[in-house]
Amino acid sequence: MEEKLHLLFDSGFIKSYGNMEPVLGKPEKAAQNPLFRNDSRKKTGVIPQNDPWKYQIYCSYPNIFRDPVLRRYRCYYTVLLETEEGKAGTKTERGSGLITALAYAESEDGLHWERPALGLVEFRGGRENNLLRLYAHGSSLFYDYSEERADRRYKLFTRDDRNPVGMCVAFSEDGLRFGDYIPAGIEERIIGDTHNFCSFDAEKGEYFLTTRAFSNKNRLVMACSSRDFIHWSGAKQIFRGDTPEDQSYSMPVFSYAGLWFGLVSIYHGGDMDSPLYDKVECELVYGTDRESFSRVVPHESFLPLGSGKDAYDDGCIYCAAPVEHEEEFLFYYTGGNGKHTGFKNASLQLASLKKSRLAGMAPKDRERPGRLTTLPMPLKGQKLLLDSERERGGYICCRLLAADGKVTAGFDFQDFDRPSEKNGEWTLTWNGQKSPAVPGDYMLEFTVYKAAVYQLKEVWEA
Repeated sequence: MEEKLHLLFDSGFIKSYGNMEPVLGKPEKAAQNPLFRNDSRKKTGVIPQNDPWKYQIYCSYPNIFRDPVLRRYRCYYTVLLETEEGKAGTKTERGSGLITALAYAESEDGLHWERPALGLVEFRGGRENNLLRLYAHGSSLFYDYSEERADRRYKLFTRDDRNPVGMCVAFSEDGLRFGDYIPAGIEERIIGDTHNFCSFDAEKGEYFLTTRAFSNKNRLVMACSSRDFIHWSGAKQIFRGDTPEDQSYSMPVFSYAGLWFGLVSIYHGGDMDSPLYDKVECELVYGTDRESFSRVVPHESFLPLGSGKDAYDDGCIYCAAPVEHEEEFLFYYTGGNGKHTGFKNASLQLASLKKSRLAGMAPKDRERPGRLTTLPMPLKGQKLLLDSERERGGYICCRLLAADGKVTAGFDFQDFDRPSEKNGEWTLTWNGQKSPAVPGDYMLEFTVYKAAVYQLKEVWEA
């Protein structure tokens, strides 16, 4: 069976529309949140003395994947550690007594996590911790399916916070024991104190890095590429916010349905009277390639900050690239219940969303129907499956237009078979027919009322 996906918010698939606008999908946060916290610290700042991770006062920038060798979920994340000079309960502001490190956790099911005492790194006189490297800042770590050398299957990109500060890479055969750092040769203007996210682009056969720089004190997302993971290209800007209240921070990326998506952390500086001042939200951006990204829905959170006294993510959210699980995207993220420059009692959390529901189109004025017409597409007997959702009283109709705009006989609105289900994926048919008897290029014209359309899937059955 062959499939082709079209996301209905994508301007590259739309010929015209009226009274319609893009809408974001709504990831559902897991009832088990938080999955684990940075330590056993209570809100009072008191730490049990038998806690082996009691000096980890902040965690962020998670990298999570399902390991094909161990068949377990693995999580690599950045922590701030209190040194001998630090004090328990101090705020996580840069300065004396705090150093960065790369920490590790693993899970059988992606919900219940263990932070094993690895014995790899000595810190404060002991090795009973889950640390992989000291002074590693904003690390990215992934399993490289394309790598032929077993000793380089696990790849690490990080900033080494020791003097001189430098961006570097390292390799491992087991995902725990890494070789010496190799300088990456990234230009000096790249600060790198963010999630330096790396992935492999199989289509182009190269590695892709998103990181951060500053322009006139505002943050912006930069990108580099590499063929061998060691020598990297010059950096270029791929996304930036609009104002000091809208600064782009870290941005893990992923691809789906022929598009690239970014989970950009937006730092709200600027207006100190704003309720969002010094907080970090997560927005969804996209592009037809990796060269430039735009907002799907400007200034609307994809993973909204939590609220209420028991929220663990009401101040900052930093999301990992999603893990694909059957028909869902699993969005793991670290959420903090404090502001960006203050102490954040951070924890690993999870939200999930059906893949086809990343974003769609819905009527701008909910009291009037909207219309959307696709570009011409060849129909040769394949099934067309639409993923949508409807409110009570809502409906979706569709008809086929020839390339010249004329209605195809037998495939008008009155011939359309409306579904009985309010939500989900269903096959488009007209009086039981899935496509015209004569193959050709046809446009789909939708009428949408109190509903949203997300994804169109073409399916050719063997």
